[in-house]
This record gives sequence, C-alpha cells and structure tokens, in this order.
Amino acid sequence: MRYPPDYKANARARLLETASALAKEKGFGTTGVDALMAAAGMTSGAFYSHFKSKPELLKAIIEHELAHTTALFTGKDTAALRKAFRSYLSEQHVAHPESGCPLPALTPEVARADAATREVFEQQLVQAKDQLQAQLSDDGHAWAVIAQVVGAVMLARAMASPEARKALLQDVRQSVDALLVTQE
Repeated sequence: MRYPPDYKANARARLLETASALAKEKGFGTTGVDALMAAAGMTSGAFYSHFKSKPELLKAIIEHELAHTTALFTGKDTAALRKAFRSYLSEQHVAHPESGCPLPALTPEVARADAATREVFEQQLVQAKDQLQAQLSDDGHAWAVIAQVVGAVMLARAMASPEARKALLQDVRQSVDALLVTQE
C-alpha cells in the first residue's frame, strides 16, 4: 500500500503532539517508547523511522513546545499579557499538564538530558524571555516573571491542598500583575 506524499510528515507531527502531551502528563523519562507510540496510534517499530533515539524525541518535544510558549509573549500588549498570565496561573493549567506549558513539567528532565537538548531548551527559553522583555523593557523583570510563573505552577502541582494551591496561584498572579503595571 502506498502512502500519500505527506504521510510521514503528518505521522511525525501526530507523534510529536501525542508524545508531548504524554511526556508532560506522565514524565518523559518514565514513559517508554512503546507507550509513546501507542498514544500516537503507531507501532514501536515505527518510532525509529521518525527519530534516531528517545533523547532526540525529547529535543524535538522541547523545540516544538517552547515555540508555543514563546507565542504567548509575542506581540502582546500589557492587557493581553495579563490575560495570558492569568490563564497560565490558573487551576485549569495546573490540573492539565498535558495541554500546558512544557517548562513546569519537563525542565527537571531537560536538566538531566544531553547537551544538544539543553542547548535547544536554552535557545527557546531565551527567545521567550526576549519576547516578554520587549513588553517589560527590562531583562531582569522578564526573567523574574518567567521564574515566578513556572515555579508557581510546579509548586501548585505538587501541593495536596486545593486551598494552598489557590492561594499560591492568586499571590503570584498579583505579583506578576504588579510587575506589568509598573511597565505601563
């Protein structure tokens, strides 16, 4: 059976989307190739026609996912940024890592990854920071906001108490709002 010319590219894109979601939800290191492929509706053997190795897949996930994150900051005015950060610091985002930002879910795994993956991570993260800096006009504030929001989501996901989670997210939203107000 012959496949359409774009079959392999579409299959790779589907694999990347499903692997990204599964890795953010369950963890990349603890999810085997079999589970990643099954989630994409493919056989394990097909994995190697798309990626040379599992570390290469992590690198592709980071590149793909952080491009989406960078888009959150691109060309936004203060009101749009405030709205984006409220959504980021929401209980919905905390409850659904599979559909959210890769930073809270995958940063610890990237820290243990190979140099090529860490380099892609750094490049993409700096691009996101640069987009945010364009709105905040301050490099330090941009890094501070990124660290606050990512850290808040990581901490909230680890908390047992819904009340503590809610208080943390609310307090960090107020802190980020205050930084955005000073830039208006």
